[in-house]
Amino acid sequence: MLAGEGSICCSYLIKVSSMASDHKGKAVVLMGPSGAGKSTIGEMLGKAMNGHFLDADDYHSPSNKEKMQNGIPLTDEDRFPWLETLRDVLRASLTKGQLAVLACSALQKHYREILRSADPRYEQGSRACSVKFVLLDATADVLGERLKKRAAEGKHFMPAKLLQSQLDLLQIDESEGVFKIDATLDPRDIVSKIQAFII
Repeated sequence: MLAGEGSICCSYLIKVSSMASDHKGKAVVLMGPSGAGKSTIGEMLGKAMNGHFLDADDYHSPSNKEKMQNGIPLTDEDRFPWLETLRDVLRASLTKGQLAVLACSALQKHYREILRSADPRYEQGSRACSVKFVLLDATADVLGERLKKRAAEGKHFMPAKLLQSQLDLLQIDESEGVFKIDATLDPRDIVSKIQAFII
């Protein structure tokens, strides 16, 4: 071994170990309307980053699911208990030092603020937060076609006719630092770009 080689090797291992643990105690929220690919990308990202994937749809109450199946848009009164449950799930994950990947529409800023409060150190309006948001961005036409295909396959309870109500709600404040990515890219490219953003 050359002089100094041991210390170089040691510092490299420390750096790699540090990079591997950088994602611990973080949450990534993949947001956007139905059809954006949140669940697909979320599952891939969770595996790629050794985190656990959570689908917000699994946490909807039966009454919320029934309303959506019947083509009735949810109100804030419907959404707040759901978002607060998701916040609590993320907080438990952050407290354990885990990485969570959450697929959640999170269409409006005040919805995202509820999720950001999963980080007990978060101060409202600050960009210093362990909960990061990624918008999977696609046109209404792309989203509509995806929803029609999904409905034909019987894979989801969200009808395509509710898409416009979601698009009308979508609100992004540039000051939030939400990372936007083209949802029509190859899923592997999307995952790689999100990983680079998180690092």
